[in-house]
This record gives sequence, C-alpha cells and structure tokens, in this order.
Amino acid sequence: MTQALVHFLRRSIARKLTLTLVGFVAVTIVVAGLYLTRALEAFAVDTLEARLVSIGRLLHDEARALIARHASPAEFHAFALRGARPTASRITVIAADGGVLGDSEVAVDDLPRVENHRSRPEVLAALAGGIGRDRRTSATIGASLLYVALPIGDGARVLGVIRVALPVAAVTSSYAAIHRVMLAGGLVALAVAFGIGLFVARRVTKPVVQMQAIARQMSEGDFTVRAPVRSPDEIGALGRALNGLAARLREKIHDLGQEQAKATAILDGMIEGVIAVDGRDVILLLNARARSMFGLDATRGAGKPFLEVVRNTELHEVFREARAAGEGSVSNREVRLVGPVDRRVQVNAVPLRLGGNEVGVVMVLHDVTELRRLERVRTEFVANVSHELRTPLTAIQGYLETLLTGALEEQENARRFLEIVFRHTERLGRLLNDLTDLSNIELGRVSLKLAPTRLAEAVDAVLAIMDARAKNGKVALESQLPRDLPAVLADRDRLLQILINLVDNAVKYTPEGGRVTVRVQEPADGHVEIDVVDTGIGIPPADLPRITERFYRVDKARSRELGGTGLGLAIVKHLVLAHNGLLRIESEPGRGTIVRVWLSCVEASEVKPALEG
Repeated sequence: MTQALVHFLRRSIARKLTLTLVGFVAVTIVVAGLYLTRALEAFAVDTLEARLVSIGRLLHDEARALIARHASPAEFHAFALRGARPTASRITVIAADGGVLGDSEVAVDDLPRVENHRSRPEVLAALAGGIGRDRRTSATIGASLLYVALPIGDGARVLGVIRVALPVAAVTSSYAAIHRVMLAGGLVALAVAFGIGLFVARRVTKPVVQMQAIARQMSEGDFTVRAPVRSPDEIGALGRALNGLAARLREKIHDLGQEQAKATAILDGMIEGVIAVDGRDVILLLNARARSMFGLDATRGAGKPFLEVVRNTELHEVFREARAAGEGSVSNREVRLVGPVDRRVQVNAVPLRLGGNEVGVVMVLHDVTELRRLERVRTEFVANVSHELRTPLTAIQGYLETLLTGALEEQENARRFLEIVFRHTERLGRLLNDLTDLSNIELGRVSLKLAPTRLAEAVDAVLAIMDARAKNGKVALESQLPRDLPAVLADRDRLLQILINLVDNAVKYTPEGGRVTVRVQEPADGHVEIDVVDTGIGIPPADLPRITERFYRVDKARSRELGGTGLGLAIVKHLVLAHNGLLRIESEPGRGTIVRVWLSCVEASEVKPALEG
C-alpha cells in the first residue's frame, strides 16, 4: 500500500509540489501549535503562581500569629478553610520541622496520618527563605496541582511554611476553545495550502507536461513540434533550449538522411555487390547488387545473421579469413554462387573496425561471370579460327606441294588439284568475309540504311538465288505470303543477307525429299513475323541456347563437309538485333527447325512516298 502511494506521488510533479506545500504548512501549523500550547501553558502557570503567591502573602500574618501562640489543630484547620473558600485553593500550614499543622483538604483527625512535608521541593525552598514552587499530581486529591510555598517568618527566623495550591486545570480549561480555534485555523490553512499548491503546481507543471509530450513526439521522429515559451524564467529557458535542440536535431537528421541517401544511391548504383557484417555476424548492409546476386528481396538481409542469409561455404571461408587477418590486409578469392543464377564472383574482403574491440567484415563481390564467359569465347574463337584456317591452308599447301613436285606436268591431275585449291581459297574467302562482317556488326561499324522494304520482293529474290542449290540437294523450296503484306522497315541488302543465311542453313541440313518454306504471318502489334521452316535433321535441345554463337556447330563433320563457316546464325542474330527485331529458334530432332524473325512493319501511308522516291 505504501509503495503504491509512493509510486502514485512520484509519477507527477504536480502531486509532489502540492504534497510538499501541504506538508510544509502542516509541519508549520503543528510546530506553531506546539509552541503556542507550551507558551500558553507556561503563561498560565506563571499567572497561577503569581496568584498563589498573592494568596499566600494575604494569609501570612494570620498564619504567623497562629504559630506564635501555638494554636490547636482545629484552629489551623479553620484558618485553612477560611483562606481556601474565597479562592477555591488548597491551603496548608507546615511547621518548621515539616509536620502538617493544618490543611483545608484534610480533616483534623486525619492530620496525624499525613506524612512529613519537609522533603517536598517547594517546602525545602520556603524553609530556605525563598518562594518554593512545584507541579505534581496530588496523592490526596488525585489532580495535577501547582504548589507555591512561602516562608512564615519572624524577622530572620522561619517559623513555618504556608503553602497554597490550585489545580492547573483552573487556568488551562479556558484554553480548550483556543485549541479548537487553532485546529480549525490549521485545517483552513491546510485547505488553502492544498488549493494554492494545486494552482501553483499546475501553473508550473503545465508547460513541463507540454514539453514532455513534445519530447515524446520528438523521440518518435516528429521534429516539427515546438515547445511553448511564455515566460523568461527557467521553464521558458527550458522551452527555448528544447526548441533549439529540436531544430538542430532536425538539421542533423536531414543531413544524415542526405548522406545516407547518397551512400545508398552510390552503393545501389555499383555493379559490385557490397556486404557489411558486424562482430556478431549480423549483416549491417546489403546493397541492391548483392541482393540480386543472392536472390533476396528488400525485406531480407539487413539485421539477419550472415550464415542464415548467405549459404555458401567458400564465401564463409573468405569471411573468416578477413576477420582473422590484420587491419589493412585484403582477402580475395574467386568463388562460385550456385543460386538463383550460376555466377563466378571475385570477392575482396577487409576487416571492419567497429566500436570497442568489435571487428566486422566488408566484402565486395565483383561478378566476373561474363568476363570468364568472354575469355572462354575468346579462347574458343581463337581455337576455332585457327582450326578453320588450318584445314583449307593445309589442303592448299599439300596440293601445291604435289603440283610443284611434278604433278603440274600431269594435265588431268593438275587441273583437278587446282580446282580443289580454288575451292579451299573460296572457303577461306567466305570465312574471312563472314568474320569481317560479324566483327563490323558487333562493333557497330555497319550503318543500316533503313527504309520501307517490300517483304514479298525480298523473299522472291532469296528463293531465286537459292533455287539452284535446293534443286541440287533435291529439296523443295517454297514461300507462303499473305495478300497486301505491308512493307517492313529494314536495310534491303542486310534483310536479303538474313534470309539467304537462314534459307541456306535450312537447305543444307534438310535431307533429300525434304521441304523448306519461307512463311510470313499476318502483321500483329506493329510487327511482321517471318518464319523459315524446314523438315531437316533438327537441333538437340541442349544445343539450342548456343546455336547462335560463333563457330558453334551441332554436327561439326557435316558442317565442314557442307562448307559452312559456323558464323551464319551469329551474323543473322546481330543483324536482327541491329534492326531492333527479335530472333527465336524452335527445333525438334528428326522433325525439323523453325527460325522466327520479327521486324517492324510500316504503315501503308508511309510506304508509297518512300518507294516512289
């Protein structure tokens, strides 16, 4: 109960201030009441003492006469009664030896049983010649009395003592009304103090409570609020300081937000992935590229354990090496990331010094997948070009050596050897031309002359060129073109090159009795679809993704036998992309292949002026 009350009071400054003021007033009233009570009581006792001294002096002479003539106990009793009645006091006459000669409260017959009073403090003082005083409870009447004793003297000699006593209540009973008035006044003072305390506490604590609410809003991130400043006192100064603090915090947070935005923009704009981990293996930072590498969304990563987010043994080894390494050292390794996309990543990791003795790690992940692929392609390209050049050059060199060693004189063999050499030189020429074309296209050195081109005319021209070769291979060659076919936006010569390469490939890999069809679909969404369909040997699914790479062949022996360079589809792919078109190849082994090309078509209103011009 006491703890609950203390907690209740401690939770509010207003309650504490009010309680303090009320407590101060209460303590003041109690102290003042005690002091006033004691002062009144002392004053009453002094007044009563003076009164008793006066009564004793009035009775002094008569008492001396009675002692001088050795009056009887009855006379002393009668004397005491006469003196006690008008003043309602108790009168006692005591001999010099302490014996009681007469008492207004004691019957004559009982006097022998009254004890000797010589040892009483007031009697001792009176026998010594002074005025004795003592306050005690009387054993005779059972009340608190004030005793005043005066010496009965005859010159310098003390004959006895006259003692006058009155109950203290005789003068203090009148103070009860005063005490009631004091109590009522104290209660009124407490009530007034309580009211004043509440008023002052509310006036004082109201701005403090407002500042508390404002501080709470600031802690929640709202720095636009301002504390009221109504006075130049300490609370007003506190309000001004709080407002200044809010303004500075707002500026600092704005500056930090800008810096964080810059850092985030820089990190997210990097092509490298960045991961920062603290000393407890918790991820501090993960930029957009790193999230992409590990297939994480924006809600995962930061704040999570590194081992939970990144599940790669090699990367964990780099992480441990970097933490164990000294400051300034760099741990690097090329690792493989399996999911969600198979990648090769160059990892550079350095220790990150945080507060205290905590050591984290910063890792920079550079995706070298494409670089390694290009290196592999380059290696394969050099090997393929060397192989493609070596084969005809070896044949040419061999036949020329044969001719030079005497075969030149044999007319029949000489001509046949020269024809073989000529065919190989043609093959070398085609290879070099295709390499030159592909290189120029990839480097952007080929400028397309885009213009509205009639697709039907281009298809007819290609079929006319390829007709003889198709007949030699006993392959049927045909076209399927819809009526009113719109023109396409293309470079006519490059469009013919695309179609010739596609039809040539289809004829090469279609066995005797097969069919090659050039089919054009109805325009849709502003594009025309051109399909080259054959009933040839088809392409295995494993080879389809790489079929447009340079020198990539499904059946290398058959390709060389047919005179292919392995660059045709690579050239087609780059030419289609240069036209902002799309190339797709569908095939099934043993059932043929469909090569689809999409090109942008031109509205009829744009075609006629261009063609006429």
